[in-house]
Amino acid sequence: MATPVLMPKQGNTVEECLLAKWRKKKGATVAAGEIIADIETDKASFEIEAPVAGTLLETFFDEGVLVPVQVAICAIGNAGEDVSAFRSAGAAAPAEMAATAAPASTPAIALVTPAPVAAPAPVPAAPAADRPLSPRARKFVAEHPFVVPAALAGTGAGGRIVEADVKAAYAESARLSPVAAAMQAAGIAAPAAGTGVGGLVRGEDMGRAVAPAAAKADAVADQTEGVPQTQIRKIISSRLVESLQTLAQYTLNASADATALLAIRKRVKENAEKLGLADISINDMVNFAAIKALKLHPAVNAEFIGGKVYTRPAVNFGFACDTPKGLMVPVIRNAQNLTLNQLAAATKAMAKAAQEGKINPDDLAGGTFTVSNLGVFGISSFTPVINAPQVAILGVCGLELKPVRRKSGEVVFAEHIGFSLTLDHRVIDGAPGAKFLKTLREIIESFDLVCMAG
Repeated sequence: MATPVLMPKQGNTVEECLLAKWRKKKGATVAAGEIIADIETDKASFEIEAPVAGTLLETFFDEGVLVPVQVAICAIGNAGEDVSAFRSAGAAAPAEMAATAAPASTPAIALVTPAPVAAPAPVPAAPAADRPLSPRARKFVAEHPFVVPAALAGTGAGGRIVEADVKAAYAESARLSPVAAAMQAAGIAAPAAGTGVGGLVRGEDMGRAVAPAAAKADAVADQTEGVPQTQIRKIISSRLVESLQTLAQYTLNASADATALLAIRKRVKENAEKLGLADISINDMVNFAAIKALKLHPAVNAEFIGGKVYTRPAVNFGFACDTPKGLMVPVIRNAQNLTLNQLAAATKAMAKAAQEGKINPDDLAGGTFTVSNLGVFGISSFTPVINAPQVAILGVCGLELKPVRRKSGEVVFAEHIGFSLTLDHRVIDGAPGAKFLKTLREIIESFDLVCMAG
């Protein structure tokens, strides 16, 4: 009897997953445990293994389709077995499988724009009848002037264009100046890109079939092969753009004497096996210090949602993790209750799961504060972008030798570790942010005493 392969439920909050790629095609022979498909949530990628050996009798969905969890995506069995009973209502019919792939042609361009200041209110271009906009997607395009491909594919049920689709398009599309927006409202067509900074469509670009900047880009595109963004990368892009456009972000930079950290790191390396310690790194100690500082400055461990500030009593600690699938931010819940050794072990376990594509999506949500460490690459200063609705993110920079004047007046050189703290000015002013950094510096510079105090 044939065996259906279901779209797995990846965490309690995931209701549907993107079928990113088929590793095996219809008619292929597969072994039990062999990878047959790649799937994606809005936060991570996963592989689906064949539960049994046999022939891949049928694939019920095309690549690029969002499939509800616990729905059969394919069936494995013996050649000739009937699998029609496993096909869901939303699956593609067998004869339609090849025809459903979208052609790789250059899409036409439609314009969607809100009313500019002191200009006639433009009318957003209506979506195609078979690609309706969700209410949140319609609200977004009504508030953001940009050029959207007319053939924009919707990832919602039945091809419905949802908010994530238009946000991703917004991140990749040209913007309209107020003059250009007013001209579009009067019925003048807009090009896909303009001659302004970053492809901004200006008044003089209106009515042209292709703006000079776009024509130049097309010429370059003819010589190279473009690589489409993955669904995860598109979502990351739209969230970062939204964060920068909606939050009043500013960054404070400081450094701390790392002598105490380096001394403890040396002792740990020499005694870790004997004492049963985790491989505690400088990064682990900085994370531990940041959590201690957050408990003393709870306003930084907060979220800003719907015009209200929610100060969180628990530190759900997120840390940026570079993976083959892109940036992920695993979250360690109630991190304030962990010892340094426990924190180090938890961080390494979650980072490993993220890099191997095995992390539970629930472990990538719910953070109240995030740390991004680029110090290993020798970065001396950077501007991390806040992971909304959080109100702050800490960037950890590399070690640098800096002169220090001792109490005796003697000037010596000591290793310092840099910090870049980005804050949402709507919630946290400069003084509270500076106080948090001051506390963090004090904890770092007396880290041996902090460890003794627990």
